Amino acid sequence: MIKRAILVTTASLALTSASPALADAHVEPDSEGISADAMDQAMSMIGDLFEAEELTDEQLARLPAATTVVSTMLPEGFYSELMADMMDSIMGPMMGMMSGELAATGVLASRLSADEAALQELSAEQKIELASILDPAFGDRGVVMETLMGDIMTQAAIQIEPVYREGMSRAYAVRFNEAQLADIAEFFETPTGAIYATENMKLMADPQVMSASMQALPAMMSQFGDMEARMEEAFADLPAEKTYAELTQAERERVSALTGIAVSELEAAVLPPRDDDMAGDSFIDEGPDYGGATAEEAVVEETM
Repeated sequence: MIKRAILVTTASLALTSASPALADAHVEPDSEGISADAMDQAMSMIGDLFEAEELTDEQLARLPAATTVVSTMLPEGFYSELMADMMDSIMGPMMGMMSGELAATGVLASRLSADEAALQELSAEQKIELASILDPAFGDRGVVMETLMGDIMTQAAIQIEPVYREGMSRAYAVRFNEAQLADIAEFFETPTGAIYATENMKLMADPQVMSASMQALPAMMSQFGDMEARMEEAFADLPAEKTYAELTQAERERVSALTGIAVSELEAAVLPPRDDDMAGDSFIDEGPDYGGATAEEAVVEETM
């Protein structure tokens, strides 16, 4: 069965690619993971982190002009169309992965206790045939997933579009003065400006942009390869966490006052620092153990 985590990950990728600053979009949590209440609380906290300042009177006066400009760029139904383009760019390659040799390899690894070397000698067609025998719906899961994702993203776009348009309008009111907004609106009335107004935002979902972004991922991820060592070095000059024994009496009394825990009970309540905090468990995930499989094969196997 395809894990809901893949759907959530794909949806998040599409949403953040189309709107990097969209911090408060609600995504249903995985039933095996964090609770809905905890997810809502986390999303609320993230939204608070990105809370914008109130517009000044001058900026509020420019808001109607800014809204007119943004409405030209983001007409009704724009976000749904953008999401459709984005999903085509993202889901296309993923669907190929879900129904091709890589996915078949994942099915065989999870369903067959056989000699690994013998399985590797099979052709792509033979692997897919075997996977289809074990899972008659093997070739259809990608289609079902794509349809489901389309429905999810359409509903998400309907909810996001008015909020996104409002945010863009306020941003334009902040960043452009009245004369500049008038110049932009005048440009949008020209043939070239009209095309640019509608195509500019769509460029984020253009296959050329998506391809370049995906090609840049390995270089970006490689920067995290030595993160553990760099983190330890960066924290080297910081004072260590205090144990209970290292707290002064005044600090103990203050902790007691703030928490309501009696000073006499504080020693049992204050847990010792974790020895591995700076080794990576708290800040850096060393990554999963794929048991000899590649990361790609492990991801595919997890989705089946």
